[in-house]
Amino acid sequence: MDARPIAHNASIRPEVIAEFPEHWPSGIAPARDGRLFLSFPRLDAVKAPINLGELIDGRLVPYPDELVNAIDPSDAKHRFVNVHGIALEPRGRLLALDTGASSLDGCDPEAAKLYVIDLDRNAIVHGIGFAHDVCLTTSYLSDLVIDYARGKAGYAYISDSGAQGPNAIVVVDLDSGKSWRRLSGHASVRARHVPGFGIATESGPIRATVGIDGITLSPDERTLWWTPLGSYDLYSIDTDILTAPHPSPEMVERHVVQHDARDFASDGLDCDREGRVYFTDVTHGTLQRFIPAEKRYEMLLHGKDYFVWPDTVKLGPERIVYITDSQVNRMPVWNGGEDLRTPPYRLYRAAIDADPAQF
Repeated sequence: MDARPIAHNASIRPEVIAEFPEHWPSGIAPARDGRLFLSFPRLDAVKAPINLGELIDGRLVPYPDELVNAIDPSDAKHRFVNVHGIALEPRGRLLALDTGASSLDGCDPEAAKLYVIDLDRNAIVHGIGFAHDVCLTTSYLSDLVIDYARGKAGYAYISDSGAQGPNAIVVVDLDSGKSWRRLSGHASVRARHVPGFGIATESGPIRATVGIDGITLSPDERTLWWTPLGSYDLYSIDTDILTAPHPSPEMVERHVVQHDARDFASDGLDCDREGRVYFTDVTHGTLQRFIPAEKRYEMLLHGKDYFVWPDTVKLGPERIVYITDSQVNRMPVWNGGEDLRTPPYRLYRAAIDADPAQF
């Protein structure tokens, strides 16, 4: 795969910086010192040999080492099964969310873990497991964001996207390791069933049964935003209620805010320092930004059709935005068992007028 130099300008035009000939990237974690980490979900029949990697001089290197990335179904407690969501926290650590799943339909709760990796030592510090009433056999824990403002070590908010449901937001106390489900089975964390409706993509409409997927956190860490993959809906909630000790389900539900629907489907979300919310637009193949104070969206990247299926968006240092293109809509599951994807899969970056919310 090749890396190409980035142009620092205001054109906000995406540039390919890496190509992957066999497996698609999803999660992105750009560090302050310029290091860049990527996850490659293991959802295909042929599993990605590198599940979590660091991009170094255009080459993908297993991270933190080859051993933990090695595929070994008999040793799920000591090897990655399927890392999907990744995020950086300010103490020089990378959090990697292992779904413990080989499909969107379910997982092995014993294998699902949130790994804490020390970037200075390039070593796993520990793994946080989930109780069976938190990570269900039908769960797919896909995306996460970290709230650094609360508790001794912060909290993680995780989207349970499982195709079978019930979907939920999983909250993890990173100090104690305790976790719990919020909004489990609530209408806001799963696409509404509308007869005949399918999200629009470049290859036509598809019916996505996956629930809450992309999530992001406001710069003051008071508001969590999310969208179900199979809809055009947008929701938010005050994070105080997610971390409160013992709120009733009804109390949590009353804090959900439903915003005006978009005209596009989205997979990944991020937020900048001004509180603007970024969406990968899988309908138009571009990047969009929602300005909450004005209740309006603006299309970035100066046009449509840059991507097939923009998967994850992540703002990094030096006003650079990163986007993975995974071609998810061309997977066999949505095409009668036929794989219509055309590698290579690509990682893009572009100059932008925004700083990340949490750097």
